[in-house]
Amino acid sequence: MALIGTLKGFGVTDIFQLISQQIKTGLLILSTSKETITVAFSDGIIQGISSDKWEFDPRTEILLKGNFVNEKELKASIENQKKGQGNWYDYLISRGKIKENILDKASIIIFRNTMLDVFQWEEGNYRFEDSDINTENMLACNLPTEGVVLDTLRIIDEYPIIKPKTPPSDYCPVAIMPLTQESASRHDLNSIDVVIYNLIDGEKTVNDVIYQSLELPFDALSSIVKLIESGIIEVFPKGSVEIRDKTIAREETFRKIKVTAVYISLLICIILLIIIGKPRILEGPLDIGPVVSSHINEQKSISDRIAKQVRAPSKPDKDNYGR
Repeated sequence: MALIGTLKGFGVTDIFQLISQQIKTGLLILSTSKETITVAFSDGIIQGISSDKWEFDPRTEILLKGNFVNEKELKASIENQKKGQGNWYDYLISRGKIKENILDKASIIIFRNTMLDVFQWEEGNYRFEDSDINTENMLACNLPTEGVVLDTLRIIDEYPIIKPKTPPSDYCPVAIMPLTQESASRHDLNSIDVVIYNLIDGEKTVNDVIYQSLELPFDALSSIVKLIESGIIEVFPKGSVEIRDKTIAREETFRKIKVTAVYISLLICIILLIIIGKPRILEGPLDIGPVVSSHINEQKSISDRIAKQVRAPSKPDKDNYGR
């Protein structure tokens, strides 16, 4: 079955699912008037991606914005590659500037972001070429196709809900309260939420936190929104230290007021119970009253009278059956 046509007749989602279901190996070329994307598949699993818009490895932008490398280090690695002395990332890895797992995460972010755009294309062409693949000049990755499809569709559905709640990218998130196991459980926080919280230091902007988390931007933003709605963090314009400090102090004051109010309420309740109830223990020796005392004495007199009338039991030699 040849796979070729326009995206109006056959959507990107359907194309990816068909390749996955038929366990195909080859290259899928998706193109519009502005860009051409090539995705490599091996037995229906995604192995790599490239774009004619990439002038250089797009992972370098993530490493720079995430502050994993500086411009001087990156420039030196690129110059080394131009001299034919190995890939730019091998240069950085060999000098301990970055780790290989950071590159892998950056590759996934680039791929997922690209797919997020591609899955929303309404016009364009596609063709699938059955052939052996070579990902040497591609951004390599190994991702299950069905998982990518489902997760991308999830983000497309949820983004309109998250977007109005997202803070400005140049604002600074600030932790208002410590993250404990109890609060994490109460607010149903996941591992990404915890990663985002641990990156917040009052100085990093929302963008800084997103890039340094090495998570998909949508997932990182969702975590920031969740932490804000849970009251665990707040966001302020960068540099507004005084506002942040006042907010933290206000939260701490409110907490102390609440605790103090609870103790005062308990004390008032105890005092009211003492005043209204008039506990007998505070009134000296127990006074049971003349009526109760009369009844007790009468019962005691009857008991003494009966005791004097009781006769000793007989002691027969045989039981009731004559034995």
